[in-house]
Amino acid sequence: MAEVEEIFEGVEEAIDGAEEGIEELPEEIQEEVAEEIAEARAEVAEFSRVAEGLRTFLDFVTTSIPEIAGFVMKNVAIGAILWGVNVALNKLLPHHTAEPDVKKKRDAIKALSTVIKTESTLSDKVLAWMKEHKDDKIVLDGFEVPLESIIAKYITPISKAVDDAFKVAQALQEKLDGKTQYNIPTGEDMKLLLTAGDAFLKGFNDLIDFISKNVGKFEVLATFPVKQADLVVFTSQLNDAKNLPLW
Repeated sequence: MAEVEEIFEGVEEAIDGAEEGIEELPEEIQEEVAEEIAEARAEVAEFSRVAEGLRTFLDFVTTSIPEIAGFVMKNVAIGAILWGVNVALNKLLPHHTAEPDVKKKRDAIKALSTVIKTESTLSDKVLAWMKEHKDDKIVLDGFEVPLESIIAKYITPISKAVDDAFKVAQALQEKLDGKTQYNIPTGEDMKLLLTAGDAFLKGFNDLIDFISKNVGKFEVLATFPVKQADLVVFTSQLNDAKNLPLW
């Protein structure tokens, strides 16, 4: 997806620019900003690696796999944009009156980024499992159906929330005079971005519920890689992100 590639290029450009400008900052905050930039670079590189891996799922056009991979890729791009925003926040640090506000925003954005990272990890496991079992069939209510289509039934509804969140995130990244700039999200923007987390949680919870009720009939479901324990961790991360002050 070209738009996702452009997003990553813009974030990487912003990180490079921020790194080059460190020496222009007051000496007392240079170390802090350098650490933030290094963290952003590492996190964006990880999101980029995930996005590249997701591209391998786009070839299975006779299944639901490409549709799921597509919206998960958008979700990964949202995570990258948020790290671009965090780098942009560093520009406010020299203004000491803004420091508490910057740290509050930074913490909220990092918490949301952690949620997105977990969503991506769980989704990647699901896609790999669907790929492995793309030719499997099960008989459900007297009808033979592809196993991957049953999984997709619970996962694909997440796409609407991700699409809405993606539009919000895209508005945070813009080109100005040929350079990538970042806008600081509003509290309402953050709430909308968090709704994608709610959709992921519902989709995975409903899917795990289906699996627990049917694993006795279909042994292959026992190999499904996302477990209830994963959702406990994910729920905790999502709640942590929601409980932080959103500006």
